[in-house]
Amino acid sequence: MTQFFEFVGNHPVLWTLFVGLLVAWLVYELRQARKGTADLTTFEFTRKINAGQSLLVDLRPTSDYDKGHIRGARHLTPSQVDPDAKELSKFKQSGVLLYCQSGMQCGEVAEKLRKAGFAEVYCLKGGLASWQQDQLPLERGKSK
Repeated sequence: MTQFFEFVGNHPVLWTLFVGLLVAWLVYELRQARKGTADLTTFEFTRKINAGQSLLVDLRPTSDYDKGHIRGARHLTPSQVDPDAKELSKFKQSGVLLYCQSGMQCGEVAEKLRKAGFAEVYCLKGGLASWQQDQLPLERGKSK
């Protein structure tokens, strides 16, 4: 224990950075838990897709969607996501799977859907970038 205090005394900048990063990580995790949305790994996301009961939504720009998207994904930009729309409201109880390029935009849309009463809303952790990193297939073509 003496060595620990000696280290802290000798390296205050490192210790401050460590504590700062720890606090930032805890705040992030608490915010994620409070939102009520779940970020799924590519494996978990694929299992949800294969179950076939959820709506899969690509939130990227149309040009990116056309270059490659997950098979069966509907294209909607974040501004087009309307929880009251007929297409979305059909999945209020069965679930919605969302993804964007990096996983950053997805959270806002997921929170919007959760507030509108959607029971199950999931985001792809890391977005399509993690999907491609895991070398999972993409479909090319125009938006639906």
